[in-house]
Amino acid sequence: MMKHRFTILAATAILCIATALGASAQEVKVIKFDQLEQLRQSPHDTLYVVNFWATWCKPCIKEMPYFEAANQQYQDQPVQVVLVSMDAAQDMEKRVKPFVQKRNLQSRLLLLDETDANTWIDKLEPKWSGAIPATIFFNNKRKQYEFVERELTQEELQNLINKYKP
Repeated sequence: MMKHRFTILAATAILCIATALGASAQEVKVIKFDQLEQLRQSPHDTLYVVNFWATWCKPCIKEMPYFEAANQQYQDQPVQVVLVSMDAAQDMEKRVKPFVQKRNLQSRLLLLDETDANTWIDKLEPKWSGAIPATIFFNNKRKQYEFVERELTQEELQNLINKYKP
């Protein structure tokens, strides 16, 4: 009995330490297109940097650290980095959560649970072919908007954020 109690206490202590050190990655929220559209219509004086990516997309993975760095750099400013996974919802436990945890992603994380991209891509961005990575920069209060359908370098990302940030 004493050994069992020690094991539980040790596990609890490790969990508390890991949480205090920030070892837990963000939660990934599963959304539908209408929720993404609500974000896109946000009236706030905030620059939203919305990146569409997937765990199987090499250019997406390559640019991911740049978005994470921007999220940290601008955390006290009206700039919000949102990472929207295009992985299948059924891959959440096997692929997405382990990916997020391994990289300790701290940006706002969404998984878009829509199987037919043809029903929503044109509503979001008519110029978008559906290829990823793709990033939308917008501040609706200031009527600012830019869409980029390719991998970004860290310098390009910084320049676009600086161009639009309030």
